[in-house]
Amino acid sequence: MNEVAAEEAPTDAPTVDAAIAAPATAATAATPVAPSPLVDVYSGTHKLGVNRVTDMARVGSATFSRRDGALYLEGRVKRGVHWLHLSGRVEPRGNDKFVLNGVIEGVPDMAWNGEAPRERRTEGSFVFEVNKRRPYWRLYQVNGRECVCWDNCGNDFCYIDIETKPEP
Repeated sequence: MNEVAAEEAPTDAPTVDAAIAAPATAATAATPVAPSPLVDVYSGTHKLGVNRVTDMARVGSATFSRRDGALYLEGRVKRGVHWLHLSGRVEPRGNDKFVLNGVIEGVPDMAWNGEAPRERRTEGSFVFEVNKRRPYWRLYQVNGRECVCWDNCGNDFCYIDIETKPEP
């Protein structure tokens, strides 16, 4: 047993010596277990919702695609004069987190702040992550800075969410 496996084994688990000495029964016989494949959440079209465009209704779409061995994301949502477009190369960090290196642009609804509609554009690195077991990735960082809402951090759209399950 290697050191990592020994650290992860429960304290009440039988030792290697005890397992070798014990006769095999149907319950204890070794059965090969195939590793479960990771779910490919980074494929297909997913629903997209943006607080300051759709009031969080997930009526837009974001599509993952592969080109030349790289993973890309392109998404759009529009309601009236307000819209968002995001695009770029994706670096998965497991099924619950990814980095989008690209652009987020559009016209957010800033009426709550007394601002007339105007286009905004931010280029860089955007970290999306699943939190609190929610069924979507949410934008949490812009260019290395914590950024969700209410901060002049390059995300004037406030809560950009992409559902983790692709549309059928």
